[in-house]
Amino acid sequence: MTITMDNKTDVYSRPNARFNEDGTLEIRASAVGNCRRALWYEATGHQVTNPRSDDSLTMLEAGNALEPVVLRAMERAGWDITPTDRDNPRMVSLRLGPTLVVSGHVDAAGVAPIFGNEPSIVEVKTRGPEAYKKWRTLGAERSHPESVWQAAFYTYAAFDQARDVVIATLNTGERTWDYEVIPARRVERAFEQAGARLGELAAHHLVNGPDPDVLPERDFTADDWQCKRCPFLNVCLPGSAAEAEDEPAEDAEPVSDEEVRKALHEYEEIQDTIREFEDEKRWVTDVLRAWLKQQGQDKARLEGREKTRTVGMVKSTRYNVNHKKLNALLDPEARAEIVTENVSHYLRVS
Repeated sequence: MTITMDNKTDVYSRPNARFNEDGTLEIRASAVGNCRRALWYEATGHQVTNPRSDDSLTMLEAGNALEPVVLRAMERAGWDITPTDRDNPRMVSLRLGPTLVVSGHVDAAGVAPIFGNEPSIVEVKTRGPEAYKKWRTLGAERSHPESVWQAAFYTYAAFDQARDVVIATLNTGERTWDYEVIPARRVERAFEQAGARLGELAAHHLVNGPDPDVLPERDFTADDWQCKRCPFLNVCLPGSAAEAEDEPAEDAEPVSDEEVRKALHEYEEIQDTIREFEDEKRWVTDVLRAWLKQQGQDKARLEGREKTRTVGMVKSTRYNVNHKKLNALLDPEARAEIVTENVSHYLRVS
């Protein structure tokens, strides 16, 4: 395993996979969790069939632009942060074998306030509200394992050993941030997992050379989001994108445009009525609360329209789980038995 560090100006625009002049397959560290067939398509020069939409590119660029905001917030919180120079970023490159290299730019190195000992790799991510909540609850190793693999590669490239890594994440909805520390022993395991995964791609390269027509196996199925967002979806699974768009709901009765408009108008009327009731209820409860306070009581009996009712202040205790500490103390397998996922589907009108 060899380590090199060179300055490159195209670090933010280079492909996820490419063959270098010496025939080495270079994988971008941020893409180590991508489908290996998609990486092969890109490295061998296949035409992109499903390019990113303008909205997707805007979100990607916004997330990239917000990374320094998170690092400055960490500095204000007491972290000793050394960010990369975004105008002249330094590339780290880690050779995993005779024909495979993983490279990328480190967001920052940082030392935790008060109890920090040695610099750790800081990997910054931006997530929408739902993804942010999932990350805080489940931990990055379960919610976004590719981010831990990426940070693990950076750690070995920068320090030639496993160290704790820090995943700092910004909630793009509420503009709040938090961080998670992945202990060194789990960073080592993540590195081994990702290395084994890419090792299969390296073996494919050794056997077949850079042949664009001999493809590795797929890592995902057409139902996975990674597959649906793949820039090579139509060449890999022809017709899948159209089928996903045109597939009707199971056992759904045909609904006319007029019925939809009528249902939406009724929904809006119901929402207005609910809002009015909520405003009135808030006014009533404020009056009752103020009256109890004047009486110096927490509970009182009052005659209602139909019966005598008890009006009182109720104390409710809620218990919160510190997921940051839980994630640091327990391996992902143990957390999976404690913190489980329940997926529900509902309709939202906004």
